[in-house]
Amino acid sequence: MMTYAPLRSVILFIGVLIMSKHENYDFEALSLGSTGCMVLMVQKTLNSIGYELENNGVFDDKMDEIIRDFQEQRDILVLDGVVGVETMIELDRLFGLVK
Repeated sequence: MMTYAPLRSVILFIGVLIMSKHENYDFEALSLGSTGCMVLMVQKTLNSIGYELENNGVFDDKMDEIIRDFQEQRDILVLDGVVGVETMIELDRLFGLVK
């Protein structure tokens, strides 16, 4: 049986971030120009569901386009290219972390 430990780590990290938001901790949305480990986690998560992004921690034009595509496929999301709370929740929902 194949395991996906790195993917589970990414998903759990995003889940923790979402729980933190609901507990009134600061949450900084990710958008064009953002960099860092949260961008990298979102890149890895998007790649795990079939998108093709470079795992480099940089929110570039291609990632903006992919985020907009992801949002467009889910009518409940605002089509703005920003990885805000609702987009993060939807990413987690795909993996059953948020009901």
